Amino acid sequence: MRKTVHSLVVGSACLCTAFGTQSAQAETTLVSLHGLTVQGALDIGGSAFFVPKVNFGAGSFAPQKNGTFERHKSPVYGELYGKPILTANWALGHGFTIIGKASAIGAATMGDGDAEEVSQTSGTPRSVYLEDANLGVEMPVKLFGNPNKLTILGGRQSFLVDDGFLIGKGTYSAGNRGAWWYAPRFAFSGPGVIKLEGNPVRADVFMLESNSDNDIDKGYDRPKTKFVGFDVSWFLNRPGGHGESIYVDRAAFVTLTYFHVRQADTSSHYDYSMRGDREGMNVASLSWGGTLVPIKALGISKNFTFYGDFVSEQNSHAGNGYKSVEAYAFFLEPGYRFLMLPWQPSLFYRYTRFGGSRNPEGSVKRSYDTLFLFDGKRYTYGGYWPGEIVGMYMAPLSNLEVNQIDLTATPPVHLLTPKDSLKLGVHYYNLSVLYATGAGLKSNTGRHISDELDFSAEYTLSPTMSAALTGGVAFSGPAGKALARAGVPAQYALPNIGRHAGIIEAYFFKHF
Repeated sequence: MRKTVHSLVVGSACLCTAFGTQSAQAETTLVSLHGLTVQGALDIGGSAFFVPKVNFGAGSFAPQKNGTFERHKSPVYGELYGKPILTANWALGHGFTIIGKASAIGAATMGDGDAEEVSQTSGTPRSVYLEDANLGVEMPVKLFGNPNKLTILGGRQSFLVDDGFLIGKGTYSAGNRGAWWYAPRFAFSGPGVIKLEGNPVRADVFMLESNSDNDIDKGYDRPKTKFVGFDVSWFLNRPGGHGESIYVDRAAFVTLTYFHVRQADTSSHYDYSMRGDREGMNVASLSWGGTLVPIKALGISKNFTFYGDFVSEQNSHAGNGYKSVEAYAFFLEPGYRFLMLPWQPSLFYRYTRFGGSRNPEGSVKRSYDTLFLFDGKRYTYGGYWPGEIVGMYMAPLSNLEVNQIDLTATPPVHLLTPKDSLKLGVHYYNLSVLYATGAGLKSNTGRHISDELDFSAEYTLSPTMSAALTGGVAFSGPAGKALARAGVPAQYALPNIGRHAGIIEAYFFKHF
């Protein structure tokens, strides 16, 4: 979730509620008759924020109806959402099942609105919109003598490849949709997806489109994008896992993904935009993760993990001011879990590079388009958005280099029940632009945007209820100060740009 982007830019701290809790949720059965089962559920969530000296003192500017802006130096805002859900299964016999799902999301943002330099959710926006609306069939199939499940699902639906670095977010939460940071919306529109779930190979074929509406989102939405493609994964299961359908159950995996953008918005609104040249784009990705090479002789055990993704975006018939696209992004993430130590700390380092260009208005577009990025399922904090302050509210996820260190630990304490858990985390981010001129800055500005240190406490009462509290501070570099100055509306006097910015934030989630 996160900045519509979620950053990108849209918003959230990598709340994994949309995908990560499904296997543990106990739905309420409403109808059970002759093989037909209808179940109901409700998700609710909320968040609160205090962002002192946001954007290093530049502030957040809330648009007013008369065309002016109201400046908030240290915004305070909150978000709420609710999601009623209906699911249906009709067993026809011989392994054939008709499936369907419908849901809607009501959301609101209160207070000053999100703290981007120009706030996308000021003015207390609230809305109710359709989320899921799909119908399909599941059936058993045999390939190479092995049992597999084939699912054909049409309509509006959530769809995720691996951890969501490339595909995971079909609807963003800017403007009048509300709940920009929590970003509870995910669904793509149809036609739909065909899933082949086997072991150790699974695959998807998809024809989908993003749900974009710049009238609802006050002009902040992404280009409406229709795309078709496939992904295929080889994986190893964790003990007792179901990696064919549940990403976090994969002890190791390698995934190849390809899709072609068959249609996208190409209005002048997107000229020379990092997201404005999608039509005709070909996108390929090779991703991997888990314990891929457990070689005991080299000291590489099951506690060592290595995740990564490399994405290529190519388009020889680009529009919106460009003649072609040659853009790349990747991340590399080695990690280790120290099971032999108290609290079983887990440590990873991640290097992320979102491609950029020295001249953003040249004939070849090299700035990376984040497309349908979701903040990740493996971590709540420490996802693909580079921090809760600068990466959330100011830094674009293009022309950007991120060095990240993440340390988490689970103390052996139980606050309310014998089965609850508390995870503590320290998260460090170092951000730099690749090219100052590509960010619209002077060539001698320097590349360093910021250093940020965040502390988190994540509490899980049960598989259906969780909460977190986070605090942090960011320190500006020369590029960070220049970006903060550049974000101030032209008709306003330049505020004093300082050295520090901070964050205090909290969220909760409950599934009924």
